[in-house]
Amino acid sequence: MQTWHLDGHSFFVVGMAWGKWSPDARSTYNLVDAMYRSTVQVYPTSWTAVLVYLDNEGMWNLRSQDVKRYLGQELYLRVRQGDSEVPDPRDELPMPSNALLCGKATRLSFGL
Repeated sequence: MQTWHLDGHSFFVVGMAWGKWSPDARSTYNLVDAMYRSTVQVYPTSWTAVLVYLDNEGMWNLRSQDVKRYLGQELYLRVRQGDSEVPDPRDELPMPSNALLCGKATRLSFGL
C-alpha cells in the first residue's frame, strides 16, 4: 500500500478499485457524498481517483508518505489564480426564494 499526501489542498476521494483504471470507471465515481481528505491510500494493483479544486494559490507538493520513497518522489504543483473567476462548488448557495422562514427571520430581508 502506498499513501499519498497533497499539501495546501484537500480533495474528494471519488473512486477506488482493483486492477487497471479505464475510462469506463468514471461512471462509477461517487460524486454525491465523497470523503474530503488530504491523504489517500493506493493499494497494490489498484487505483484511486480524486477530485480536487485547485483554489489555493501557491507552490504545493504531492508526495508519497513512504519514508523509502519520500525524497525524490515529490511532484510540485504551481497553482495560480486565472483571469476568469470560476465559482467554487463548495461555496454556500443563496437561499432559495421559496424557503420557509420562521420567528424573527420572517421580518428580515434576504434579497429574495
